[in-house]
Amino acid sequence: MEIACNGRFIMTCGKTNDLIIWDLKGEVLATVDTYLGTTHMAKISPCGRFIAASGFTPDVKVWEVGFTKSGEFKQVTTAFNLGGHSSGVYDFDFNADSSFMASVSKDGTYRLYDTKVEFEKGEDPHFLLSGTWENVTPTKMVMSPNGQVLVITHGPSLSFYSTISGKLDTTIEDIGFVSCLTFDASGEYLLVAVDRFIRIIRNIPGYRAAIESAKRKLEQRQTSATKERLEKIIANSTKFLESMGERIL
Repeated sequence: MEIACNGRFIMTCGKTNDLIIWDLKGEVLATVDTYLGTTHMAKISPCGRFIAASGFTPDVKVWEVGFTKSGEFKQVTTAFNLGGHSSGVYDFDFNADSSFMASVSKDGTYRLYDTKVEFEKGEDPHFLLSGTWENVTPTKMVMSPNGQVLVITHGPSLSFYSTISGKLDTTIEDIGFVSCLTFDASGEYLLVAVDRFIRIIRNIPGYRAAIESAKRKLEQRQTSATKERLEKIIANSTKFLESMGERIL
């Protein structure tokens, strides 16, 4: 179950194919058949515009929840699908503004997509990169707000991946059974629910991803102001990593 950030609706979904949209008074607004066979995960996008679900089939289905200008519920319509996996999708996530999505599958891969598209005109999400992960269940995935880091749990461990390079950055072994994980709004910390505790982990890989992203952008033509900003990101992130005794890249 999740509630939209704009407070307009609640979404619930079980293992069956029924995904239900409710208003905050408990009245059913719409029921969506996901056609997933078995549902593994369902989420509302951070912007409150989309709902999505994944399961037995090798894709993530995304719908738009429409409202009128006055705030009245209109309808739920298909937005787009994320395809490319060869087996069921365990989990997926959005970045903060829903411009990127990532998915993790039973086929042993994760995939990243650019979802800032004009789906109303038939434009499909753009596949950006894919990587492999240690295919051990239970599995959960979360993306940093800026979309530069993916965290995937596998059994009692969790791994950080850079979406800039597509490579594994760090793995924390034997952290325990993870029931929930999320980034704070700034992306500075990862909050992990393990047993009876909430573990707070500094997003060190995010600094390395920021350096790599800034360096790649500097290779392109930039305005002097943008160049200065990117160089500052590199300098500040490098200084922080050095202060923490962490490797730079």
